[in-house]
Amino acid sequence: MRREFNQPKTISGFTLVELVIVIVVMAILGGISVTFIKNSILAYVNSEAYYELADRADISLRRMSRDIRNALPNSVWVSADNSYVEFVPIKAGGRYQQDTLDFATANDSFNVLGDSVPSVVAGDQLVIYNLGIEGADVYAGDTIRSLTSTGSNLNTLSFSGSAFPLPSPGSRFYVVNGAVFYVCDLANRRLLMYSNYAIPSAHPSNFAGLTPSIVAQDVTGCSFTYTEGVMQHSGVVTAQLELSKNGGVVRLVNLINVVNSP
Repeated sequence: MRREFNQPKTISGFTLVELVIVIVVMAILGGISVTFIKNSILAYVNSEAYYELADRADISLRRMSRDIRNALPNSVWVSADNSYVEFVPIKAGGRYQQDTLDFATANDSFNVLGDSVPSVVAGDQLVIYNLGIEGADVYAGDTIRSLTSTGSNLNTLSFSGSAFPLPSPGSRFYVVNGAVFYVCDLANRRLLMYSNYAIPSAHPSNFAGLTPSIVAQDVTGCSFTYTEGVMQHSGVVTAQLELSKNGGVVRLVNLINVVNSP
């Protein structure tokens, strides 16, 4: 009798060395992939931070530019340390009828030429021919008086106080209501605005007790300079703003033209 024996089948597989080599290769490829992905993600995050900061800085400077361009002639002032800019915004304006305003008389009134004044409320003040110099400075109280007329669409304005020192060659008048300050608060990484505050007789050195609105956050650089034009008929405010966040840094400089013809 012949006996037949089945030969065992050979089973192929990975050896331990091969498994180790595969693991090492996969780890290397994974590390390279993670590096590329990480760099791409960081680049995306940085670009998003940059565009966000650029947008916020641009909006802040545009807002500031709009307000400063509407400043009362010769009222723009920058602190010695370049940390804040102060000015008196114009609420309304027009021309007065010359023969109805006597510059030798206190508590006077005058007729408005052309369009009427849209609105005057309690606390509004009248400014005529502000030159920003001694004897004709709004901050010293020379060219500003309290309005006693209130209402809408006024064709006649009355004021209290002494007579104005100088007539305007263009018969211009302005209605104002307080001062505005844009302040660099680098200690708290902010740009602040203080508005509708009584026009100070002396420029403040601090703003303790005043409540600001926040114009921009993440501010790491901020300064203002003011250059007067020829014969003070114009001027330029240079506003510099730097914002930083998540590795993104944006620096913008804006030149703001100021018209000083009173």
